[in-house]
Amino acid sequence: MGSEKPLVQSEMATPLRVLIVEDSEDDAFLMLRELRKGGYAPQAERLETAEAMEQALAAGQWDMVISDYVLPRFSGLAALQILKQSGQDLPFIVVSGNIGEDIAVGAMKAGAHDYILKGNLTRLVPAVERELREAVVRRERRRAEAALQRSYEELEQRVRERTEELNASKLELERLVGELERSNRELEQFAYVASHDLQEPLRMVSSFMQLLEKRFEHQLDDKARQYINHALDGSQRMSQLIHDLLMFSRVRRGTWEPAPVDLNDLFSQIADNCRTTIEETGAVITCEKLPVVQGEPSQLCQLLQNLLVNAVKFRRQDVIPEVHVSATRQGKHWLLAVRDNGIGIAPEQHERIFLIFQRLHSRQKYNGTGIGLAVCQRIVDFHGGRIWVESEPGKGSTFLFNLPA
Repeated sequence: MGSEKPLVQSEMATPLRVLIVEDSEDDAFLMLRELRKGGYAPQAERLETAEAMEQALAAGQWDMVISDYVLPRFSGLAALQILKQSGQDLPFIVVSGNIGEDIAVGAMKAGAHDYILKGNLTRLVPAVERELREAVVRRERRRAEAALQRSYEELEQRVRERTEELNASKLELERLVGELERSNRELEQFAYVASHDLQEPLRMVSSFMQLLEKRFEHQLDDKARQYINHALDGSQRMSQLIHDLLMFSRVRRGTWEPAPVDLNDLFSQIADNCRTTIEETGAVITCEKLPVVQGEPSQLCQLLQNLLVNAVKFRRQDVIPEVHVSATRQGKHWLLAVRDNGIGIAPEQHERIFLIFQRLHSRQKYNGTGIGLAVCQRIVDFHGGRIWVESEPGKGSTFLFNLPA
């Protein structure tokens, strides 16, 4: 066992604490050199035995493990098992001089996050960057789940206290039980949606499809390649769905103080974000002078952008899309309207379109995940308002929502 330290560390380099399971000092040196070239300042310990790895994990804090697959007295799979037994969630990358596809697949099934050939160390830095980001996601998920669990336990305690104090009030008891049930549903939804584990089988499908295409490249006919492309396309759609679901779950997360938001500035920003879509479709976007409202800027930006993008996407064939945004003062609120000349929506679907995953058209005709309008409703609800639609098939749609002045 030995410590590997960079000869020169740039002030701008990113510190990286890394355990290297490797019997060759030369190979370890090459890995560290590649990490330094990629902008890291590695603080490394090289080890060759199970005992050394157990001691290193117990004695220090590490950012990741890079392991050879086969060592004289040790192995990458044994190192992976020791890491799991330690309870530490660290990225684990296999770097080997000669690893076949079957071995690579076995390593990923066992829990390795990536594998790299020693002859292709240029992949090391991108793999390290990706897996460090993924490790942050996993930690954030655990913290979020712990926070939700604490909220759940606090709410249970509130229910017990209020039940003891107001056992004569059935209405109050039903309200608190309703809060508890909603909290349970949100906890279950978050565990399903935000769980980083959703990404694991998705990466497995993509990796296996690419391995299959590479392994049997000269044996595949056009139909087989088409099937592989379908599988990869499905993985990409799933990735987008996970992204949209995470965005949906974040709408009510955290605390914030209402602040003045100039919707004119926000509209200009959104028009710039959607410039490519507007130019490709020839859409005509107009806007009256908009007010200053109280709200959370990023969420209001997401709200207006979703509505504008939908207005352009669901356009009538051979008709240039036209979208107009207006606002009317109503007491302590502003009523905003986004009107288009698109395909319209049947009255019986007016409530359904705001439900998550509800699509009125096939994916082949209009792409998307069926989450955009659910996000809009969640944002408006969060701001204490209401959103609805007025529309008829073939006559366009007007989405209306109110925000606090």
